[in-house]
Amino acid sequence: MKQLCNLWGIELNKKRISDVAFVLHVRAYRESSLLIDFFTRHFGKVTSIAKGVKRPKSLLRSVLLPTTLLNISLVGRKDLKNLTQSEIIKHFSITSSLNLNCTLYLNELLIKFIENEDPHPNIFDQYRSFLDSIEKHTNVEKVEAHLRRFELILLKELGYGIDLDLEARTGKKIKQESTYSFNPMQGFSAQVNSDLSTKDGLFRGKDILNIARDDFSSSQTRIASKRILREALDNHLGHKRLNIRRFLTSSEVQND
Repeated sequence: MKQLCNLWGIELNKKRISDVAFVLHVRAYRESSLLIDFFTRHFGKVTSIAKGVKRPKSLLRSVLLPTTLLNISLVGRKDLKNLTQSEIIKHFSITSSLNLNCTLYLNELLIKFIENEDPHPNIFDQYRSFLDSIEKHTNVEKVEAHLRRFELILLKELGYGIDLDLEARTGKKIKQESTYSFNPMQGFSAQVNSDLSTKDGLFRGKDILNIARDDFSSSQTRIASKRILREALDNHLGHKRLNIRRFLTSSEVQND
């Protein structure tokens, strides 16, 4: 492990962790401190205390900036570590309320799905790519496509990937002209003589294959992908619920 960490250019010992990170969630802790959930590239989600960070002259105040890539140092042997250093690498300028709410949605997904100190570098990289993309785009359709891509990769990396090419029971290839039902634990199953107009739980093979090809140009495909991923995410969340959904309007891009 130490050799790998040296290759990554990060520091790890019994007391200290140094890595790149994003802030997922912040909450008050005593008079001038904060409890912060970081998402780090090589150590996963880590919770730490930022002592005195609310003071005007604190050197750690960079953690108060949302959507910012940081280089942090943490000290401590237990689950709750102390933040000793925080430097800004890149600030992503997310100006629209739509894009900011989408980011808050992803932050809550990461908090609910990822265990403490369970590293997922691919998810970290995709999160960074998402911020980079929505910094450049405010178009609703493009933002929605980036959101669905992140959800798909999150599920795949956590072992809940959706097979968008083959039927669950038969192993046959999904056909563009066919109609399918979806079970989050199994996958897609062909339905004979089914009318999409009367059954909300069915999906066109064309839309499923579009998702597999990363083609979200069709509004019908975007609607289908939203429904499919909502079912999958809710199933794997179990009893957990995403609080952010209560604060988003129906017109905003969310998986509601």
